[in-house]
Amino acid sequence: MMKIRLEVKHLDGSGTDVSASVPDFIAFERRFDKPVASFATDARIEYMCFLAWHAAKRQGKTSVEFDPWLETVGELSIVEEDDIVPLESDQHTGG
Repeated sequence: MMKIRLEVKHLDGSGTDVSASVPDFIAFERRFDKPVASFATDARIEYMCFLAWHAAKRQGKTSVEFDPWLETVGELSIVEEDDIVPLESDQHTGG
């Protein structure tokens, strides 16, 4: 497990996309005293939220602590690789 892409939709309508990676997984293991591999078999919403928050905080996308940050979350989802929209396209846009 190298990365988990997460999409957060906040109650105010804003959104944040983050990629949880090794530093976030280590923080997860330290906080919950569980291997990050258990995330796949014993998934809890709190686990997913913690990974999203930790990644967002580490990446400078939030400065709010975990519990207050939770109060702002409306939806949270794992982004599958097939769902990622490419930034560049081979299609011509005219001109």
